[in-house]
Amino acid sequence: MYNELLTIENEIVTISDDLDSSYHIGNWAIPPSYYEFCKELGYGLLLELFLTYIPMGKGNPFCDSLENQNIYLKNIIKEYLEVPLMMFEDSDNYDLIANAEPFMFSENGEIIFWDIREAKDGEYPIYLANFPVGVYYAGGNFREFIINLTDKDTYKKILTFREKPLLPKFRPLKMVE
Repeated sequence: MYNELLTIENEIVTISDDLDSSYHIGNWAIPPSYYEFCKELGYGLLLELFLTYIPMGKGNPFCDSLENQNIYLKNIIKEYLEVPLMMFEDSDNYDLIANAEPFMFSENGEIIFWDIREAKDGEYPIYLANFPVGVYYAGGNFREFIINLTDKDTYKKILTFREKPLLPKFRPLKMVE
């Protein structure tokens, strides 16, 4: 499914087969579109910009697992919430960020997160937070997220400072302990 959408740059590294499609982190389930991406492609660099973190199960030793990065990125978000940023003058933005479940990080510092308050068919809306600039709706599922950032007509609504859409590429990376 995703290999039809993306150019894969090298050999795919597989992940744990212990996880099933109902895997939960805390009180939320991994959305089906992201679960499928993780099972198909795994950990790596998406669109030459975003590190994709994959679920590895509770108590795993991998710092780049989804479970561990979710905690790390939530702590970063928590620190931003304590700063009086203009983007938080809109209370909806503040509430959205306060309830974020982060799952990816960009090499430019943007945090990609789900709003788990609005589940639809197991999927959560995806947002990109570009601190201190703003919060941008990026898609209703993970496939839509990829399409929106690689399409010349939609990428600019999300990545306001980019001059071109992102390239539809994925480079698998090996996880280390």
